[in-house]
Amino acid sequence: MYRTEVVEWLTAANVAEKINAKATELEREGYRLVTMSFPKPDQAVMVFRKGLKGSML
Repeated sequence: MYRTEVVEWLTAANVAEKINAKATELEREGYRLVTMSFPKPDQAVMVFRKGLKGSML
């Protein structure tokens, strides 16, 4: 199962903190970060996949 999250209001000062916080939050729910893109300078789109770490499932 895949899940897409949008992180907004990014600045040079907070981009790493906000992205890391979202990744950590979803990792606790069993999701792993698959890919990420920046469609706008102040926005990140993160795609996560639920499953076992290192698993093909």
